[in-house]
Amino acid sequence: MENVASTVSKFALADKEHKHLVEAGALVVPHLDTVLDEFYAFAEADDEAAKFFASKEVLSHARSAQKRHWEMLLSGTFSDDYFKSAETIGQVHFRIQLPFDLYLAGYARATSNIQKVLGRQFGTTVSPRARRRLYEFFGALNRVFALDTFYVIEAYFAAQSQEQEIAFDHITKGIERVGARDLTTLIPGPEESDYPQRYDQVRCTLNELMTNLSQTLGTIQTSTSTLQSSAVSIADSAQELSHRTETQAATLEQTAAAVEEITSSMRSSSEATAETSEVSSKAQKFAENGNAVVSSAVDKMQEIAESSHKMSQIIGVIDDISFQTNLLALNAGVEAARAGEAGRGFAVVASEVRALAQRAATSASEIKDLISVSVGHVEDGVQLVNQAGEALDQIVEDVKRVTDLSTDVSSSAKEQFTGLSEINTGVSQLDGVTQQNAAMVEEASAAARTMQGDAEELAALVSSFKVSSKAYLAVETAVQGAPRRLAG
Repeated sequence: MENVASTVSKFALADKEHKHLVEAGALVVPHLDTVLDEFYAFAEADDEAAKFFASKEVLSHARSAQKRHWEMLLSGTFSDDYFKSAETIGQVHFRIQLPFDLYLAGYARATSNIQKVLGRQFGTTVSPRARRRLYEFFGALNRVFALDTFYVIEAYFAAQSQEQEIAFDHITKGIERVGARDLTTLIPGPEESDYPQRYDQVRCTLNELMTNLSQTLGTIQTSTSTLQSSAVSIADSAQELSHRTETQAATLEQTAAAVEEITSSMRSSSEATAETSEVSSKAQKFAENGNAVVSSAVDKMQEIAESSHKMSQIIGVIDDISFQTNLLALNAGVEAARAGEAGRGFAVVASEVRALAQRAATSASEIKDLISVSVGHVEDGVQLVNQAGEALDQIVEDVKRVTDLSTDVSSSAKEQFTGLSEINTGVSQLDGVTQQNAAMVEEASAAARTMQGDAEELAALVSSFKVSSKAYLAVETAVQGAPRRLAG
């Protein structure tokens, strides 16, 4: 009541002003029907105002309620019934969303009509005292209708605030459930709770958000479970791959070392083969030179054989000369014998000549025998040299073949060395790459383990949300390729 008294005092309706209100109300109340007739005539005539009165019964009920309200207002008692009536009017205005301009325009018309009614009661000719009293009544009526407007509007905003509080209470509880990770309960609608219809769009939007979040988290829960399983599998596979890669790297390192040794041996073999080819070439040249020497020896032996034949012919001539000399010496002896004493000296000379011829014949015979033996030896030597020449020809041919083969082997060895060097280089590069791959696989294994831990943490976090079975159904439907939207 203290607040009421304070408000009444602020509107200058206490004490003497309150008396003016009561006296003016007593004069106006009997004429309220006339004022209300004009008031609701305006309401029916105005298209915007008429929409709030669906029928004559609604208008009649509003008129009766308005009359009772004004009667209590103009009585100046400010009873609980009045305040309840003002509160009801404000709540009704809020419920039907009556525009303030229509409300204030209607009250302005009504108060103006009340002033006209009051003025007519005082007549056209009034005394100064009566005029002062009329002004006091007008002031009291204006202030009391302003006070009534204040209480109605206050009730209007109170109803609005109450409705907002109800809506915000439902929304807050819904948000608190989301904050508590409970997505199983949506905000109830006006048809199943006291949630105001006016804010249903906010409720539907928040419910849609909760439903989408529930579906998303349901999908994440399903995906997280799969991701967790995949992460474990990837981590195990990465670990196994890392082990295999390490083994492969070690094996490849050993292979690289073996290839390096083979390359080194092949290098030595290639150098030895090249040296062998060079020696074979020199041997071929020596054999060719030997063959030339043998050929020259054969030619010289032929010349010796020819010279022996010529010497044999000369010996034959000497032998013939010895025979002829011996014959001449014999004839000379005969002639000396015939000459007797005179030819004795000549006979001695003839005897000596015959002895010399005999010795020459004997020596020629011995020389001829020796030359015959020498010719036989020369012929044997020529035959042997010819055989040696043929053997040398074969040796030269064989050495040439060996040289050709050594050249081919040397060329092949060089090619093999070149190829093996390339293989060695490739294996070395592959070894380096494999070592890098081993390090990368080790990093991937560590990353997979980290991903596994993250997946487990994510699964634990997502699992803490409670989602409705509808969300799981939506997730299952989405997985099957036929997504649908849950009803709010």
